[in-house]
Amino acid sequence: MKVYINGRFLSQERSGVQYFASGIVHELMNLYPEAVLLSPKKIAHDSWLRHQKIGFLNGVLWEQISLPLFLLGKKDHILINLCNSAPLFLTNNIIIVHDLAFEQKSKKWFNSNFKKWYQFLIPRICKSARLIFTVSQFSKKEIEKHYTISGERIKVITNGILEIKTPEIKKTDAPYLLITSINDPRKNVSWIIKNMDIISANGYKLVMIKNNSKVFADINLTSNPNIQVKEYLSNKAYFELLKNASALLYPSEYEGFGIPILESLILGTPVIASNLEVFQESFGTLPIYFEQGNKTSFEKAIEKIKYSKISVEDQQQLKERFNFKRSAQEMVKQIDALKI
Repeated sequence: MKVYINGRFLSQERSGVQYFASGIVHELMNLYPEAVLLSPKKIAHDSWLRHQKIGFLNGVLWEQISLPLFLLGKKDHILINLCNSAPLFLTNNIIIVHDLAFEQKSKKWFNSNFKKWYQFLIPRICKSARLIFTVSQFSKKEIEKHYTISGERIKVITNGILEIKTPEIKKTDAPYLLITSINDPRKNVSWIIKNMDIISANGYKLVMIKNNSKVFADINLTSNPNIQVKEYLSNKAYFELLKNASALLYPSEYEGFGIPILESLILGTPVIASNLEVFQESFGTLPIYFEQGNKTSFEKAIEKIKYSKISVEDQQQLKERFNFKRSAQEMVKQIDALKI
């Protein structure tokens, strides 16, 4: 059986889903040495992953036209799709669906075209896929509920962490809290800004990292002298910001996992997170949780930062539990059991 991997993620700005794809592909290609990672001609950044460029289209058109045309007529093959989407008219798809945020009908987290496309595409590729993988029991339940798919067809694999070189510890002018992907509305950054008085009263500034993905709806950022916005960070700069922060703020309304939480905890940086089921499933009692929309609960969480310690033992256990190699091995086991 010939294994191909959908490399559209190489042409996208890197966020959590693309981060996962890079980590899992590296391990999959160790297990499937003859696997071919297919990508559009135009990629967003230099990739350390071996890949083959095909077609002349980009984006959705590349995935729905160039990719299936390339595979047309090839026998005994499977296509692994790592970032939620997949070609509609291929039958030998393996897909990974990270979450169903776009199915939250009352929320305006994404631009309307993206939301409509995913609401059309995802249920169809879930129905036809040979196997569905996801990254948490919470997301598995969401897929089962929304698309009435048997849980036997949905396999949970853990997320992972790419190597983090020990960041430099720097003295900062003032202690700060860090918040990521601020233009993703489901991260609930606007609520944090409204309650900036709590952060300031406890002696912290707020550093926010902007992600410029066009799939998100716009949010308004209020200027505040205690808020600093950063964008286009290198991995080195990002991890230094995370390591030197007093805490990571992660006030999301909905998630399928939460990679920045994992990165922060592994670096020993405390985390304040909304009390989502998926965070508690994945990270247990390590983060400081607060009740969404509850100002008093948030204030108490901020006050706990100075007492929060992530032990070396906890950091090591997280590295062992969230492991791309183990997840890739589980994927290969499940894929090899299929009769193509």
